[in-house]
Amino acid sequence: MRLCVKYIFPFLFLSLSAVAQTFSPVFTETKPGSALGGSFDYAVNSSSVNIKFFNTFYRGDFIDQDLKQSVFDKTKDKNRLGFDLNYGLWYVHNPDSGSTKTISWFLSVRNRQHADALFTGDLFETYFAGNKQFAGQTAQLGETRFNYLNYRQLQAGMSFLSDKGDSKVRFGAGLSFLKGEQNLNLFLSKGDVFTDADGHYIDVDMALEVRNSDNSNKKFFDLKGYGAALDLFLGIERQKSIIRFELSDFGFIDWNQNAKSTHNDTALRFEGLSIDNLFDIGDSLVNSLDADSIKTDMGFITENIDYSTPLPAMIHLGYTHKTKENFYINAGFAYRMAANYSPYIYIGTEHKFKSEFNINTRFAWGGYGTYNIGLGLSKQFGKAFKVNLGTNNLEGLLITKAANGVGAYINLVGYF
Repeated sequence: MRLCVKYIFPFLFLSLSAVAQTFSPVFTETKPGSALGGSFDYAVNSSSVNIKFFNTFYRGDFIDQDLKQSVFDKTKDKNRLGFDLNYGLWYVHNPDSGSTKTISWFLSVRNRQHADALFTGDLFETYFAGNKQFAGQTAQLGETRFNYLNYRQLQAGMSFLSDKGDSKVRFGAGLSFLKGEQNLNLFLSKGDVFTDADGHYIDVDMALEVRNSDNSNKKFFDLKGYGAALDLFLGIERQKSIIRFELSDFGFIDWNQNAKSTHNDTALRFEGLSIDNLFDIGDSLVNSLDADSIKTDMGFITENIDYSTPLPAMIHLGYTHKTKENFYINAGFAYRMAANYSPYIYIGTEHKFKSEFNINTRFAWGGYGTYNIGLGLSKQFGKAFKVNLGTNNLEGLLITKAANGVGAYINLVGYF
């Protein structure tokens, strides 16, 4: 039975080698003059797979039964995985003016990678422990989804600030051109696998579609896909409170006609391999396990298509309240569309010290994982330079077998 999932489950891990739920600096950097920044962030999280398992699998080390069981005990009917890796440069210019109404503009260039998955507990246990445990039962592998997306982004936009003294309102919008690098979509809509109690046969009822972008061109300027995205921002600041709303990466990528779709919808019975000569099994075994013949036997059809992929757009609503001098409470909600994501809710604090050193904390629930603990540090060096760094998954650095998420971010900003 492991054969039936060997082409599915590795994608869930090998692509995971996120994004910190923060507002984009191109909208929140409001210091008059020009600012040039560089940013890097990554995160991997899951509702059931712990970080120790991730690390062991990624390194190719032996996964013992105890480590497997630590994940088996947490898997449910539906489980989530998510990964993000982003890095790039941005530039913002805010007019140095005493006017109550000003217009700023910005540019950014980024490389983005994203992967997400929704899979059943039966799929995970079948891949890592085989199908013997399901003797006389039907393993439910269906409703499994996996998405991987890699693209480059060139963004330009503007923001408008209205300053009425007791309140400030900032509205911004950005438009991006996207160059698609790689895409893989997998949807196992049906995957019922029955194992005979005596192990004589396996019945498979499967409906699977895999879409992937053109992988023949490897050069930097080859255009495998192109698209566009829209970002919107609204911030309202009063004396003791700030409300922010952001819609980011709302868009799509079209992949060219060399993209492929491999799909099937079939029911079959597997009764083992037929070997004509026990003392000369080389050719017969190789022929039986030939990849093309397996695809044919399982009813797979491969064809060229052109298709579109929606981006994992994020909606983020945040509220900041100043309780006393230099101490703030933050709370918010985030959700990603078309990304197998659950609602993400957080609450935290920020303390601003006189030495222009800030520390913030966060406790969150949801997203691709369960609980998340965040810690961030920020330091302003005079008037010319600022550093922000931290993690939204501190638990993944400390308790790898109990935690399901790990990540980090760093932002460097120069003013001139």
